[in-house]
Amino acid sequence: MRRFPTGVAIVTTAHNGRIHGFTVNALASVSVEPPTVLICVNHIATAHPLIASSQHFCVNILALEQRALAERFAGGEPRSRFDGVAYRIGPSGSPILEGTLAHVDCVLAEELSASTHTIFLGTVLDAGRRDGAPLGYFDRSYHDFHVRVTTAPPRVDAENA
Repeated sequence: MRRFPTGVAIVTTAHNGRIHGFTVNALASVSVEPPTVLICVNHIATAHPLIASSQHFCVNILALEQRALAERFAGGEPRSRFDGVAYRIGPSGSPILEGTLAHVDCVLAEELSASTHTIFLGTVLDAGRRDGAPLGYFDRSYHDFHVRVTTAPPRVDAENA
């Protein structure tokens, strides 16, 4: 799957006064009504029981200039990942990282077991975006996919298309 280009995000959650975040690229949109996304988390990951217990998470989609943040949340000591990182607590109770390209704050809707991972389905409570370019990941390294968005694309009305 390293040959499949993806975006990069940091999933955050909070439980019993403890915040946690980790870098992911296993995420997807599931439905528009109700707005639902999914993330895949390894059963042995530190975040797994935190998401299962807290029943919420936020997907923070990273901008091109946030590679260092992606690397920081991909390894190292989990307790120090948030040191010096600006965030606010979203409606779900999860941290929303400042400066990301977009965020999707979710309440846990369902858990599905798939081999070594759990697929967490989240119903979207809050979402936001800003202009910018996404951070990409392909073949085990970060990339600029040369996608530049400066305004929201116009919506196409299927009835009048």
